[in-house]
Amino acid sequence: MFLTMVKPLFRNKKFIIGLSVFLFFLLLGILGPVFYKVDPTEMTWDYEQPPSAAHPLGTDTYGRDLLAQLLHGIRSSLYIGFLAAIISLAIGTVVGSLSAVKRGIVDDTLMAITNIVLTTPSILIAILIASYLKVRSIEMVALILGLFQWPWFARAIRAQLMSVMSREYVYLSIMAGYSDLRLVIEDLIPTIATYAFMSFVLFINGGIMGEASLSLIGLGPTQGISLGIMLQWAVLMEAVRRGLWWWFVPPGLAIVAITASLLVISTAMDEVFNPRLREE
Repeated sequence: MFLTMVKPLFRNKKFIIGLSVFLFFLLLGILGPVFYKVDPTEMTWDYEQPPSAAHPLGTDTYGRDLLAQLLHGIRSSLYIGFLAAIISLAIGTVVGSLSAVKRGIVDDTLMAITNIVLTTPSILIAILIASYLKVRSIEMVALILGLFQWPWFARAIRAQLMSVMSREYVYLSIMAGYSDLRLVIEDLIPTIATYAFMSFVLFINGGIMGEASLSLIGLGPTQGISLGIMLQWAVLMEAVRRGLWWWFVPPGLAIVAITASLLVISTAMDEVFNPRLREE
């Protein structure tokens, strides 16, 4: 079944291009720091140097190697994106599934909470929470972002699962005495697997963009390095005004390339699995 679902994707050029770009940056983040063993926090006297043999992407105001920062930053930003996506997907799946199965007051309560979170400007809430935390680890930033991405996904899978609940095989499972948990895992979740994966891709995208946004205003991780933190330091030191392009261009391009590749992957999956968009 898995191969039947995957094969059409690899006939789609958009999916192949998007996946290739994303895998490139994923491998760069995973393997880059392993092969380029330079401490991104080490300060030297070679400050604000343009790209050279000693520093392929130059250095910042404190003489720190920007290639090392970029490689570690890609790893951290992807980690935040994946972690935020897992949190959002888990919350959305639980809320949407419970609403579809339980109905009644449980459904009304969960959807009321979902609507409240959905209509709340999530980035502003994330800013408020982050501003009250003096120490923000990478995991904490991912948690903050993941807690506010799930409402649209919960509403979407609730609608899909409620239509599935009317099918005969679901009635047979209910008559057979399936518990709600078993019903959700065995009969309902498999029907939304494709949509869940598409949403997971978008959640990763949202996590990476959210971290960059928080970091640019000084509310990103206080530990480690990320693409957003690299841009924050470039802004603080006026790298754009002073023409230090090697400081802000690489992380900016990395963010654009990663997020664009994820959007292309999501669009390609929609074209393949959505009957209304599928090419004849």
